[in-house]
Amino acid sequence: MTDKELWAEFCAKENIDIDTPYEAWGFGDDPDGLAELVLQGKKFGTASAYDEYVMEGALDEIPKPGDYSVILNSKDEAVCVIRDYDVYVRAFGDVPPFQAYAEGEGDRSLKYWRDVHASLFKEWLDETEMPFSRESRIVCEKFSVEYIPENDLPAEELLFVEPTMNFAKEIAAYRQEMLDADSSFDGCFSMKRMPDVQEYVDHCIGWANPGREADEHGAWGNVLLVIRKSDMKMVGCMQVHNVLTERMKKYTGHVGYSVRPSERRKGYAKKMLAKALDFLSSFGFEEVFVSCLPDNEASRKTILANNGEFVETVFFEEENVKLEKYRIRL
Repeated sequence: MTDKELWAEFCAKENIDIDTPYEAWGFGDDPDGLAELVLQGKKFGTASAYDEYVMEGALDEIPKPGDYSVILNSKDEAVCVIRDYDVYVRAFGDVPPFQAYAEGEGDRSLKYWRDVHASLFKEWLDETEMPFSRESRIVCEKFSVEYIPENDLPAEELLFVEPTMNFAKEIAAYRQEMLDADSSFDGCFSMKRMPDVQEYVDHCIGWANPGREADEHGAWGNVLLVIRKSDMKMVGCMQVHNVLTERMKKYTGHVGYSVRPSERRKGYAKKMLAKALDFLSSFGFEEVFVSCLPDNEASRKTILANNGEFVETVFFEEENVKLEKYRIRL
């Protein structure tokens, strides 16, 4: 099937104007293998060199949220339709681990991503007037699969994204609802004390930056917004820690999460924790620790549903609370 045929089929099924713009392209050096990762749900991100757009005078062609693409295989046959839902530009050395995980290649680690992409970007840029370096800007995309021929996609899907200003309105609305409900901001990092969304986004980006020096908190981690694809509403938030302080090791563990008050009891927490565990596996962890309050039955059920094993109850002096600590083997 050609890209035009697949696009026409997709537009007819989804009642989309067939004249809506789209791009048809294949992935890098392994279009078949990478397209297969997309179909498997393991690949929902890609990256390109910003300086290529600069040199070609094509900055207006940089992908943006909402853009459609038809993915081609090595025979230029159309495989699926995807749509960007988040795009940002970051220096190569500052690209965070979640981008590497989202691209789904190799062991999905940041090291693997850097090794592969440094070679590619050097090949593309080193003989130009803008040679590759750790400061070279990278266009990082996240996308969802919109259509696969003869396949039914899930009726409801959650998208996991890093905080950017693309989701500023949803972050603000989430924060306000949590405040109105006097709800605990578990897994939200510093959202409660940062009403300025730009400040919050910058804070999250800095925390996930693998190039920064450890601060007084000592840890690195990633804040992930949980977006319901059907209406692009933020339904949850997670903190996923890939480096723990002694305090985290003893008490709170690798993952914190919350679900928007109006969206609870819909099974989102179970899916969120499962995604966090899969992400943490890309760092090489063989076991992960998660904690909850003894009276939080919903959180306990979420942990147990993800194969949590009770370890012990600890007293967290700083918060004057007891916590149940669980181990999850990956």
